[in-house]
Amino acid sequence: MRLRHAASASPVRDAQTGFIHHALGCPLEYKRVWFGNAGRDANNENSDIGLIFESEEYITTGATLEIHIPLRGEMEQFRGKVVLVRQSGDCWEVGVWFPCRIDASRMRIVEQICHIEAYLQQKKYVDGPYNLNRDRIAAEWIHRHAATVPTI
Repeated sequence: MRLRHAASASPVRDAQTGFIHHALGCPLEYKRVWFGNAGRDANNENSDIGLIFESEEYITTGATLEIHIPLRGEMEQFRGKVVLVRQSGDCWEVGVWFPCRIDASRMRIVEQICHIEAYLQQKKYVDGPYNLNRDRIAAEWIHRHAATVPTI
């Protein structure tokens, strides 16, 4: 299933859960995993990190999802458990918790890159493509928003 794209920007961190909102405009696919658990390794310490994304499809709380995010030619893959489903207009906001600390840490970094890329696209649209310096834009996003990204 593909991610639904919303028109308006959302904050990096969800006020209710503290989870990271998936960056708008960045692709995300998910599929339900019927066997196995949400974490890769039961010996890993648990995390408090999660991801919220929008879906046109209702997903049952407790379901295990495999999430795929394409990033710079690679497919990043995570496995987590649905812990929150709330209606938002004509779609559902799905909150996925990552019990595996390694996945949570990777997801946190991937989402920061997604947010920086989305910010770059927004700046390109507003300021024009000729006024952009990728490093300057990334530093600007980090200065403005990195403190709102949850830590592990």
